[in-house]
Order: sequence, then C-alpha cells, then structure tokens
Amino acid sequence: MKISVVIPTHNRVDALQRTLSHLAKQSFDHPWEVIVVNNRSTDDTDAVVRNQTYPVPLELVHCDIPGAAATRNKGAAHARGEFLVFIDNDILVEPDFLKHHWDTLQAHPGAWVVGQISTLPEYDTTPFGRFRASLFPLLSATGPHSETDAITTANLSLPKKDFEALGGFDESFFVASGEDRELLMRAQQRGVRLVLDPGIVVLHNDWAGSTLRDFCRRNRLYTQTEPLFWRKYGDEYPRQELVKKNSPPNARTDPFSLRLKKRLKQMIGRPAGQTVLIGLSEVCERVLPWPPVLWRLYRWAVAGAIYRGFQEGLAILGSSEQSRESGSATHHG
Repeated sequence: MKISVVIPTHNRVDALQRTLSHLAKQSFDHPWEVIVVNNRSTDDTDAVVRNQTYPVPLELVHCDIPGAAATRNKGAAHARGEFLVFIDNDILVEPDFLKHHWDTLQAHPGAWVVGQISTLPEYDTTPFGRFRASLFPLLSATGPHSETDAITTANLSLPKKDFEALGGFDESFFVASGEDRELLMRAQQRGVRLVLDPGIVVLHNDWAGSTLRDFCRRNRLYTQTEPLFWRKYGDEYPRQELVKKNSPPNARTDPFSLRLKKRLKQMIGRPAGQTVLIGLSEVCERVLPWPPVLWRLYRWAVAGAIYRGFQEGLAILGSSEQSRESGSATHHG
C-alpha cells in the first residue's frame, strides 16, 4: 500500500459524498486506500460510506474525541500506506491529484508536500465572497517546487513514519485550527522540509462559510486554540502579532491606541455588536456594494469575532490548567 488518504468528517454527508466521488476517479497506478473517520456524526455518514461502490479499499472508522486533530490521528493509526494524504470532507480533487503528490514526494525524498486550494467560482461573485478570497489567496510559489511554511491539511502528503515519529497531531487542539501549524513546527525542528507544489490544486466545496455571519462564527471558534499554541511555544509561537492585538488590554504595556482598539473589538465581538455590524453589512451589500465601505465593515466584524475567540480560548486554557492543578493536588493529598 503506497498511499492512505485520510478524511475526517462530522455531519457533512452531502459534501463528503462529492469528495469521495471525485477522489474515486484517480489515475494513480499504485495501491492506495481511503479512510473516512466519522467524528460523532448524527447524519447518514455511516450508511453512505458503507454503501459506496469504490475502486480501492474504503474503510470507515469512528472517533469519539472532539476535534480534527484526534480524528486525523485515528485515521492515520488505521492507515496501511507508506505515505499519508490528508484532505477535508469538502475538498474536490482532480484525477491526477494522487499522482502529483506521489511524483513530488519521490522527487523530494523525506520532504512533505502541500498543494493549493481554490474556491468555488460562483462563490467569488458575491461581495463577501470576493472579500474572503482576498484573505486566502493561493499559496505563492517562488519556483516549481519551493519550500514554504504555509501548511494545510486540506491538501497535504507526508511519510507515515514521520507522522508516527512526531506522535501525530496534538489532540489538545479541540477545534480544527493551528494543529497543522503546530505539527509542522515540530517537524521542522527535526529538519523536515515542506515543499509547495503549485500544480496540485483542489477545490474547496464549502458554502458553510459563505456569509459574514458564518465566517465570523468560524473565526471565533478557530481562534480559541491560539492561546494553547502560544502557551506551548512562548516566544517561538509564530503569531505573536495576534497575541499582541487580542490579549486583554494592559495599561502598563499597551499604548493608548491599542487599548482603544481592544475595547472596540471587545464591544463588536459581543453578540449584540456582531448583530449590528453584520446587519449593517447586509444592508450595504444590497444598496451600496462598494468595496471600501463594505470591506471595512467585514474587517471589523471579523476582528471582533477573533478577539472574542481569543478571550474564550484564554478562559478555556485557564480552566484546564486549574483542573490539572486541582487534580494534581488531590492526587498528592
């Protein structure tokens, strides 16, 4: 078995069906398999996967631990392939997807390979769709196969032995955010290179984040794990600017302008503030779809959601640390 494709999923059966349908059309000539990991879905995921007529082995496994990190780890543990390929349950691939990953892995022994992600063409026709596309351009490449620090588990391949040696993803990351960057940091400390192949492009079949309201909700959840990442790595944490802009206001270290911005983000990050900004954006989309005005509203709404998520992450981390300390004290007592 050369490649194991690992797909985590949770209540996205329609998107998963399309993902599996596209993946089944591969022109890859070597043995490969697909492992779908169902994380506590309540829809028809199990039945749909089991009823698939598939050209290669298709295995369904279950994971009861919340989070994509634990879910992908469960899939990797069941994988028989020499290499792991990670995609999401809403990713559409071309027939040469696995061949491209394989060829690049063979051309760069020991390296990991990341491809690019494109969005649905019709999604970019909306004002907010164009704004979101501007935030996530295709990964830039300086050459055919250039090294990068930009990793995404929506289009990634790596030797399974590397994954096992690193102990997989850190399951403390309870939502799908940051666990891929954290894994790469540990890999790079061991000398692993991440190679970008701009020719491996997948389509993100995602309408769940097609509105500002959904996008803000997602960013709030994603940012909840950033304090965990920060506490784990301290000065080596790669997003120190995010910490600076979203940690609680500090009169001793923050300049007045930064404290003012934090207070504003605190207000617009609350449910009432988000409702006002999102409602105002929706009105402007209908009557004044002018990017300079709309995009500023979008940015503030997202900034408020990120600020709120970071504060929630700090609270979750604090509660977790207190629980460990309490448990340790009880145990020693």
